[in-house]
Amino acid sequence: MSHHLLYIGPLRPETLPLLEPFHSAEQALFVTPTANSEQWEEVRAIFPQATQQVNKVAEANGEHPYYEFNLPEFNASQPASGLYTLYPGLELIESSPQPLVGVEALLNEQQARPPSVLVIEQPELVWPLLQALASLPSYQQLSQLWLRVGAVPLYQGMPTAEEILNWCQEQGFELHVTHDEDPDLPLLQLSRHPFYERWQEQARRAAKLAKQLKVAQATIETSQAEHQTLSAQHEQLKQSYEALQAQQAEQTAQLTVLQEKLAQQQALQTAVEQLHKDINKKFEEQHGFIKEAANALGQHITRRTVDQ
Repeated sequence: MSHHLLYIGPLRPETLPLLEPFHSAEQALFVTPTANSEQWEEVRAIFPQATQQVNKVAEANGEHPYYEFNLPEFNASQPASGLYTLYPGLELIESSPQPLVGVEALLNEQQARPPSVLVIEQPELVWPLLQALASLPSYQQLSQLWLRVGAVPLYQGMPTAEEILNWCQEQGFELHVTHDEDPDLPLLQLSRHPFYERWQEQARRAAKLAKQLKVAQATIETSQAEHQTLSAQHEQLKQSYEALQAQQAEQTAQLTVLQEKLAQQQALQTAVEQLHKDINKKFEEQHGFIKEAANALGQHITRRTVDQ
């Protein structure tokens, strides 16, 4: 398997022999803060195809203070903290601003041919480099990490070795070897778990399914809420319908009573009308009788008058 190796930080003689298994790497780039011809010859003895960039690397691009000590291998882009505890004779010599290359800019330069092996020998850059790597999809093929850390946080803002290791394990890296020839400055060698990509795919599928489940649950909850609303509306309509039925029954009973009264009134009216007819008939009969009697009386009186 061909490798692309990226080495960041000062050249440490104790590290180079550990990297011999990658001597046939297709690409080996060493980004070092200073140039040292003798050390570089040692590198070329192991990596004939190696190239070197001399750049002081920091968390961010630009002019920033660079801290130089009486022990140059500890020069860094951050002020020392625990380093003074481990090395009581350490002294700061210079901290003037210098042009520094940010970790994101450095990694972006390598995106066309991202490394499979990353060696970080500059402890204060371990954490910002890991954070930058996590946001670059092209670095998902990274298979090995070599991280120089401290028994205690060596520089300001640097997390503990345990926090760094925990983060790497969450990203699918397993601790393979701890090179602790110098127990104050252990070198962690980590390898990506062979099933990490499969696990990532399963995790993405699980996240997608969880999202779909959440949407389905929300839909179900919405449907249940709508069902409860419809059930409440149905109950209200049922109660209204029952109330209308009761009202209709009451009105029907009232109508029956009214119809009975109307029938009685109509029968009474018919009887009254018949009575009026009978009375009128009697009146007419009496009127005819009176008229006949009057005529007869008139005729009688007339005869009597004539006879006298």
